[in-house]
Amino acid sequence: MHVFELTEVLSTVPDVEVSVRRGALHVHVPALGDTAELDPDDVDAAASIFVPTRKAAVQLDVRRGRELLPLIVTEGDLVFTPLYAQDLVERGAQVTVPAMPGLIAYSEMHRDVRAFGRTVDAPGATLDPPMVAGTLLAHRCFVGGAVRMGLWPIRVAAWWEYAFARVGGSAPTAAFRADPIWDDLMADVAEARRRQAAEVSE
Repeated sequence: MHVFELTEVLSTVPDVEVSVRRGALHVHVPALGDTAELDPDDVDAAASIFVPTRKAAVQLDVRRGRELLPLIVTEGDLVFTPLYAQDLVERGAQVTVPAMPGLIAYSEMHRDVRAFGRTVDAPGATLDPPMVAGTLLAHRCFVGGAVRMGLWPIRVAAWWEYAFARVGGSAPTAAFRADPIWDDLMADVAEARRRQAAEVSE
């Protein structure tokens, strides 16, 4: 789509900052602290839609390979499709995944991943290893879905990495495929932690 068409329809959504930089469409949601960066040529359609919250919302149909996936931009949030678990683990791996939503809101993803990260440290918490493995995989599907839409959820990924480091070794987690983009995200998580530690020590 043309950039002016996208910026015009997205201007109907409050609490969202839309800009164009170096030809890329940037949809920044201050409430989330993250920005979706998209190539306008990858967006096949954009239209206002009804959502259960009755807030203003626009659905972008974003092409990813052979798939056409929705990115819903609404007041203070973004909604997207999680990755398939089979796309994350090694071929032939036996995985058990909890019921996965067809769509998930960024705010919901952050809440769920953070809550699980806190649960693993709860005094007296007894966690079922298969449940832990399934939850870690589902949450990585959430984060991967966000990244696929041009987002970079460092805070969410940090909670995932924390939980995985705490309990992943004791759960029957499947081997993940090599993923340079995920490695870059984890590197940014490590850098954010380093900076935070440096600020605290000053």
